[in-house]
Amino acid sequence: MVKPEQAISWHYPRSDLAASYLDTLQAGLISSMVLFAPRRKGKTEFVLEDLLPAAEAAGYRTVYCSMWQNRSDPLGSLLLALTNAAKPKTFGERLQDRIFRPLRKTAIELNAGPLGKIRAEAEFNARGVANQAALQSLPELVDAVIHASKGKVLIALDEIQHLAKPEFQELVAALRTTLDVRKKVVKTVFTGSSRNRLQMMFSQIKAPLFQFSQSTDFPDLDERFVGFIMASFRQATGREVPPDQAQAAFAALSTTPGLFHDAVERLMKTGGTGIMEIAQQVLLESRDASGYVQRLMDMRPLDREVMRAVIARLPLYTEDTRRQLALAVGIEGEPLTTRQVQIAVERLVAEQIIYQAGRGVYEIEDDQLAEWLRAAPSLIGQGDADERA
Repeated sequence: MVKPEQAISWHYPRSDLAASYLDTLQAGLISSMVLFAPRRKGKTEFVLEDLLPAAEAAGYRTVYCSMWQNRSDPLGSLLLALTNAAKPKTFGERLQDRIFRPLRKTAIELNAGPLGKIRAEAEFNARGVANQAALQSLPELVDAVIHASKGKVLIALDEIQHLAKPEFQELVAALRTTLDVRKKVVKTVFTGSSRNRLQMMFSQIKAPLFQFSQSTDFPDLDERFVGFIMASFRQATGREVPPDQAQAAFAALSTTPGLFHDAVERLMKTGGTGIMEIAQQVLLESRDASGYVQRLMDMRPLDREVMRAVIARLPLYTEDTRRQLALAVGIEGEPLTTRQVQIAVERLVAEQIIYQAGRGVYEIEDDQLAEWLRAAPSLIGQGDADERA
């Protein structure tokens, strides 16, 4: 067993990836990027443990805010994160600090060492994004962070797809304007876990962030990550898990580091080295918690059949596919119309079950659900022949 003084690291560092992102932003061709990956793929850990520390070491003043921190008031969370980033961090910064003016008179005290405390006023609107004064304060606070920096700021906005909702359009528009006019100094990294909502924000012509930033897939971890975690497991427990079994367990968990961590943690508690059995339990519980079965049961028959066609990679609007869909829902003689199929597709997109990967090409939004259904397509169900499209 590990001795108390021995520190065990469970964070797999991705320093090269962080450096490559920073180099890309620093080159100046782009000022922002969107990192996409499904949930529990390690985006947040990478941003907090790798990207932001690397940026700070490179001279950036960094800001981190999750749009899920306060789902009803993401603007309030962002303003608070900016306020904290604008606070002077060194004695020299404290001497040069200028009081910035944001919002509702809530006193913030900045400790200036021997000079005592400086009071700044900040106002945060607890009722959400409709307050124009709050929105107008956004550029002021970003400027305050720039003023506190050495001329380089990196803002990381986690789970940005939450702002795709209509009630946050004013916030997104204000955010784009604020960042666009400061892009030489302020670099931005967005992360997201919904392809559909990221497309709504960055790819649709009328969207406030249209072409502001292009999405790139956050790369999956590989066998080196598994080896690193297993080395930490061995250091903590003295037990050795066969490498091939550890790799198989990681693959069974859809190469999802969050689920793999869950499996390793459970294995530590239960004893032994049988990680594959534990991984299967974790995967089953994850699927149950996600409500996959209930979601499939609640779908309309045609929606289920369209989903089956997506899994099979069939062209959705051809006459042959439309005829198959009609037979599947109990309609004989004529194929479904293109519009009938399109309505089902629109429902599935709106419910974030599928997303448009290309012109006329659709994919399942949730990678774990997609893998599950590809392995057992019968789970989609046969629908109800008595119901009609």
